[in-house]
Amino acid sequence: MTQKKRMQLIILNTAIVLANIALFSNALLGLSLFSGSILSKSVAWIVVFVSVVIFFKGNAMLLKKKEIRLLAQNINSLNSCIPVLEEAIHNGDVFDENILKNIEQIKRYKRKHHTINDLLLQKFSANEISFQKFSSVLHDVEDVLYMNMRSILNKISAFDVHEYETMQKRGAKGEEISQEKMTIYKEYIDFVNSATKNNEDILLKLDKMLLEISRYNTMEHSDVQKLPAIIEMDELIKNAKLYK
Repeated sequence: MTQKKRMQLIILNTAIVLANIALFSNALLGLSLFSGSILSKSVAWIVVFVSVVIFFKGNAMLLKKKEIRLLAQNINSLNSCIPVLEEAIHNGDVFDENILKNIEQIKRYKRKHHTINDLLLQKFSANEISFQKFSSVLHDVEDVLYMNMRSILNKISAFDVHEYETMQKRGAKGEEISQEKMTIYKEYIDFVNSATKNNEDILLKLDKMLLEISRYNTMEHSDVQKLPAIIEMDELIKNAKLYK
C-alpha cells in the first residue's frame, strides 16, 4: 500500500470519527440513540447507519482502487509489461481496447521472434554475419516495442479517468477550462492510439521480414542488407530512437 492510499484511509476514517464525536458529544449536538425526542433518536440512528455505510464502502473503494500511477515503474523489459497492462485494464474503460491490443501485440511479437529465430538457425549458423544482422534487428525491434509500451503505460498513468468520465457525463460545454482539459485528455488518447498503431506497423514489418527470409535457402550478408523488409525495419528503428 502506498503512502498516498494510507493517507486517504486515515483521512476518511478520521472524518467519520470526528463527525460522530461532534454529533453525539453532549458538549456539541448531543444526539442519543436511546433518549430524547423521537425526531432526535431517528436522526441519531440515521447518522449511525450512514456512518457505517460510508465506513465500509469508503474503505472498500480505496482499498480496491488501482494505483495505476505507479505501474510504469514496475517494468524493465517487454515481458514485464504484460502483467502491468493486465492490472491496468480495469481502471475505467477509456483505454481498455488499446490495452487488450497491446497485450496481444506483445504475445504476437514473442511468437514471431521465436519463429524467425528458428527459421534463421535452419539457414545460418549462429556466428554468421547474416544471422547476427537479423538478431540485431530483432533486438532493436524489441527495444522499440518496449519503449512504446512504457510510453503507453506512462500516459495511462497520468490520465485521470474519473475526472474525464465525469466531464463527459456533465457535458461541460461553454466552460473554457473544461474545454482545455478535454483537449489535453484527447492528446493522451490520441497518443495511446498512435503508439498502438505503431506497434501494429512493426509487427506487420516483422511478417514481411519472415516471408522474405523463408524465400531464400542461402543468403549473403550483402543480400540481407538489401532486403526491403530489413531496410524498412532499419528506418523505423532509426526514427523511433530519434524520438525516444
